[in-house]
Amino acid sequence: MSILWPLHGVSHCCRKLQKRQKLYSKVKSIYNKLCIHPPLDSSMSLKDKVVIVTGSSKGIGFEIAKEFSENKDAHVVVCSRSLEQSVTAAKKIKGSTLALEVDVTDQSSVNRFIEKVIEKFNKINVLVNNSGYPYNETIWNKPFHEGTIDELLKIIDVDLVGAVRLSRAVIPHMLKYKVSHSKQNNFGNEKRLSSDEQGNDIYESGMFSLDNSEEIDRINSGGVIITISSTPAISGRTGGFPYTIAKAGNISLTKCIAKEYGNSNIRAYSLALGNIATKATYEAISQEVRIEAAQEVPMKRWGKPEEVAKVAACLADDNFSFATGNTIVIDGGTVLL
Repeated sequence: MSILWPLHGVSHCCRKLQKRQKLYSKVKSIYNKLCIHPPLDSSMSLKDKVVIVTGSSKGIGFEIAKEFSENKDAHVVVCSRSLEQSVTAAKKIKGSTLALEVDVTDQSSVNRFIEKVIEKFNKINVLVNNSGYPYNETIWNKPFHEGTIDELLKIIDVDLVGAVRLSRAVIPHMLKYKVSHSKQNNFGNEKRLSSDEQGNDIYESGMFSLDNSEEIDRINSGGVIITISSTPAISGRTGGFPYTIAKAGNISLTKCIAKEYGNSNIRAYSLALGNIATKATYEAISQEVRIEAAQEVPMKRWGKPEEVAKVAACLADDNFSFATGNTIVIDGGTVLL
């Protein structure tokens, strides 16, 4: 046996390894070319984006505005029915904020509000529909047959129709830049690159090829609309039917936007919230009720507004670019889909 045989074996293994590395590089290159939306740096994807958070002078809305501004470097529009409260809240948030007033039940107020946002930033990238009718214990605990149509209409006008008004107002600005789809349907045109070790041909497909201008349009186009809903919209609840109906409408609104504007790179989501410890709810009930509500949850606690805010920010960044129309439940595991 030749003493060079071991060296020959090593040389053969090296050549085999080199072939595999070349094959891997070619496959990786093909994969990258087939990806329409390459991964983006999530820490930068919301930087300098313009985010509107309605009802953000306090509670969950305030925490959402704070998360986008302080941790995502976005320009945040802090707004409520009271300009004074909006200004006070904006001063508590580090970063770039604009304090405005808006009444979501008044279309003319919504129109003026959007005009001011565009005048300041010339774009709108994210809308969080957080405005909601104030918590009313009497309405919340009323049986269905004792509730009034007037109560129903008042709550729907804020929670549902208010979200519709804002969404309709921002979508035209999100449509300002449109993605060109002319090359995305270019199927076929396959080109043989090489063969693998078993003799199988490797092809590169010409579909989904984008030139630089189309990629820039994709980055600047579209937007994200997040609407705050609640778990009774999914599971139902005894009492408080106006809230349940309005919040169920929010989920349907999200689906409508996702279906109709997905091809324009506009994504939509609903957040179905469970027991979140805000001043409006947690401090408005007795200690006994707080404990009872916490024990109903698998995690045995109330949620924090900051936890809702982080989910909203995650949905708005580009890591969720191929998910839309979803309802995200944030309730500690009570309602499972």
